[in-house]
Amino acid sequence: MFDELSLNILDIGMNSIAAGATVVQVTIIEDKKADWLIIRIRDNGRGMDDKTLRRVLTKNFSTKVTRKKPIGLGLALLRQTSEMCGGTFHIRSRPGDGTSVTASMRFSHVDRPPLGDLNTTILALSSASSPVDIQLDYHSNDGAFQFSSQEGKRHEPRRTQKTQRESAATSRAA
Repeated sequence: MFDELSLNILDIGMNSIAAGATVVQVTIIEDKKADWLIIRIRDNGRGMDDKTLRRVLTKNFSTKVTRKKPIGLGLALLRQTSEMCGGTFHIRSRPGDGTSVTASMRFSHVDRPPLGDLNTTILALSSASSPVDIQLDYHSNDGAFQFSSQEGKRHEPRRTQKTQRESAATSRAA
């Protein structure tokens, strides 16, 4: 288990960038009244086939070929943390369609790690690859906050999964 959940987010986000994602969406829902913390990370990277998806949740499996030994603990540790804290863990992925990871846990659970330094995590992901749009959608009982690393850039239009699908459909039709 990581000491802070933001380190899980950083790990998964860096994997998304390594998988060729141009958009990484991080959604955090802190609902103290309902006693839930939900973390969702979605990307439009390469995605994984069913065999890889099953293996990625075991320890010591990684799709990174640059390492001498596969480490592959990020998803397995987040799943363990979610389940240990009375929540659930889901991962969906398809080749060419990206990956979505959702972890929920009881907000008040005694073993739930703190969210940690989410600002530094988003900054690190945004700095890792400037053409990748890192998006944060944060909701709590006190309000909401949204961020996009591509917002305000003059010469680079903001690309979302929807606009990328529309662009791909237009180019296939031509």
